[in-house]
Amino acid sequence: MMVSPPQAVSSQPLETWEIWRFSAWGPWLSVRLLHTAIFLLGAYLLDRAWRLLLKRVKASVREDDPVARGELERRVETVTAILKRAGWLVLYFTAGLMILNDFGVEIGPMLAGLGIVGVAVGFGAQYLVRDLISGFFIVMEDQFRVGDVVKIGEFSGVVEHIFLRTTQIRAANGDLHIVPNGQIASVTNMTRQWSRAVLDVGVGYDSNIDEVFEALREIGRLVQEEPDLAPHIKEPFDIVGVTSLGESAITVRMWAKVGPLQQWAIESALRKRAKEVFDARGIEIPFPQRTLSLDKATTELLRTRLKEGG
Repeated sequence: MMVSPPQAVSSQPLETWEIWRFSAWGPWLSVRLLHTAIFLLGAYLLDRAWRLLLKRVKASVREDDPVARGELERRVETVTAILKRAGWLVLYFTAGLMILNDFGVEIGPMLAGLGIVGVAVGFGAQYLVRDLISGFFIVMEDQFRVGDVVKIGEFSGVVEHIFLRTTQIRAANGDLHIVPNGQIASVTNMTRQWSRAVLDVGVGYDSNIDEVFEALREIGRLVQEEPDLAPHIKEPFDIVGVTSLGESAITVRMWAKVGPLQQWAIESALRKRAKEVFDARGIEIPFPQRTLSLDKATTELLRTRLKEGG
């Protein structure tokens, strides 16, 4: 119920209404506006203090291992972003209730009514509730973090933001995909804890496989000696061997366990070194070829026409 300010006496002449409005409503409204400003300022200051606390907690995170430090930083970034938004919502919602109460609005029946409305709306907002619950478990179970490279359904890219309702993924071409959390059935995380740099290269059928393997070992050594890549290679390169016999090439593979988000840079260096080492050793990287077989009559016809033309 709205509490009205003091009422004017009905016997007062109309000429005194301006004085009545100033003497009765003026002080009452001024106090309420002052209280509103105080409530909003308090919410603002508490919000800034909450953000400062989260910032200090984030800065206090320490990890000696560079790979583990990156994992921890992304985890903290994801959680603090959600806590900032949740803190802002709680503080300003509370300030709004206090302002309404100060203006004389009974907030008890309002909260009860909101509860009833919330139950009714809940039946029509099942997808919203599902998204919120899924977002909560994504954060709590640490399924992926801001900065991870993931594949969710048909979308893949870098996770830019994680909200309780949606997740935003930036694709390699710059497209921003916004996926409701309730629609995330499975996630492929390509940068969790460690990744694998893989080199598949085709060589000619006349190549000596043992010599090819020796060239692969040299490629691995050269890449491991690069100062900007060496810290991210967790294990020596392993020669997997021959993986397929194609139409015009034999495919051989090598790989190594590397730090998250580093596989693409290391794979690029592997391909560059493979071209250099194979050229130096005279190992052919073939292109697609076709062998045509002609019957005897066609062969004789071609020879005759070549002689007539020559």
